[in-house]
Amino acid sequence: MNVAEVDPLIESMYRWSDVSGVLLMGIIGGTIARQRGYDIIGFFFIALFSALGGGMIRDVLINQGTVAAMSQPEYLILAFTGALIARFFYFKGRTWEYVQVHGDAVVSGLWAATGTVKGVTYGLPILPCIMMGVFTATGGSMIRDIVTGRVPAVFGGNQPTVIPAVACAIIVIGGHHLDFMAVSMVVGPIVSILLSLLGYWGNWRVSARSEWAPLNDTAAQIAVLARRAEGKSREVGRRFEPARLRSWRHRQMEKALQRRIQAEVDRGVSRSDAEANAEEFLEEFNADFPADLEVPSAQQETEQDESDESNFGVDLSGDSYDDYGEDTALRQREYREMLDQILADDEATDLLVAKLMKKYDQRD
Repeated sequence: MNVAEVDPLIESMYRWSDVSGVLLMGIIGGTIARQRGYDIIGFFFIALFSALGGGMIRDVLINQGTVAAMSQPEYLILAFTGALIARFFYFKGRTWEYVQVHGDAVVSGLWAATGTVKGVTYGLPILPCIMMGVFTATGGSMIRDIVTGRVPAVFGGNQPTVIPAVACAIIVIGGHHLDFMAVSMVVGPIVSILLSLLGYWGNWRVSARSEWAPLNDTAAQIAVLARRAEGKSREVGRRFEPARLRSWRHRQMEKALQRRIQAEVDRGVSRSDAEANAEEFLEEFNADFPADLEVPSAQQETEQDESDESNFGVDLSGDSYDDYGEDTALRQREYREMLDQILADDEATDLLVAKLMKKYDQRD
C-alpha cells in the first residue's frame, strides 16, 4: 500500500511536505557549507547530501527501480535551489535556529513515515521497514556530517533524532497491520515531531557515557563476594584446626630460631644482636602466620573489599574464578601438610627460617 492508495488528502500533504523538505534541507546544507568556508561547488554537494541522501540510501537498499531522486528531476532542482538560496542569503541568528529546528522536526517526521511506507509497500520485514524510516529521516544528515569531517550528530551527545523516527516507523507499521494505515500516517509523524521538539525545548540528550557498564559492576560485586567467602572459609578451617597443632608449629619455629641465634653467636655476632634479629623475625612471622585465630574487623573487611574493587578486571572466560571451591581447600590442606613435614625436620626448618628472614629483609 502506498500513499496514493490511502487518501488523496494525505497524498497531497505528503507530496507538499516532501518537496518543501527537500528545499529546506538544501538551504540547511548550504548554510553549513557557508560555515565551513566552501565554494559554490561545496554548496551544491552539501545541499544534495542533506536533502536527498537519506532517500537515496533507502532506495538503493530496497533496490526496486530507479532511485526517486534520479527519476524525478524536481528533487535535484529543489536541492540545488536551496543551495543557491543559502549562497545568496546568509541565514543566522536565533530566528533561523528556530526555523531550522522546527522545520527539521516536521520534515524528519514525515520522511520517517514515507520511508516506512515504502518499506511496507515492497514487503520488507518489520525491522528493515523501521530502518528504512530511520535512514530516510536521518541518512542525509549523517552523510553531510561525514563529508564535512564531523562526527554524525545522531551518534550521541545531541537531541534525539533517531528515536522519534523509530517511534514514527513503529506507529506506521502498527497501523498497517491493524488496517489503520491512514490514521497511522498522520499520528506517526505527529508523534515524531512532538518528540523532536520536546527534545529540543527540554534539552534532552541521548546518554553517551563511555564508562557505563552494568555487567562489569555486577561481575565486580560477585568477585568481591567470592573473595569474602574464601576468607570466611579459611577462618572456619582455622577454627577447626587443632590449637595444639598450631602451637606445635610455632614451637618448632622458636626452636629453630634458638639454633640460629647460637649459630650467629658462634660466627662472632653478639648474642643481643642475634636475639634482636630473631625477635624481629618472630614478630613478622606471627603477623603472617598467627598462632591464634584473628578475625578481621569490619573496617578491615571494608578496606579489603574496596581494594578488591579498585583492582578488578573483567574476566569473561571465567578462568579467574576456577580456584574457588574444593580445589582451594585441597591445596590449602596440602600446603599445611607440607609445612608440617618441613617443621618436623630441624635442618629443613633452619633452611626455611633462613629463607623467610631473607625475604623479610628484602621486604623491609
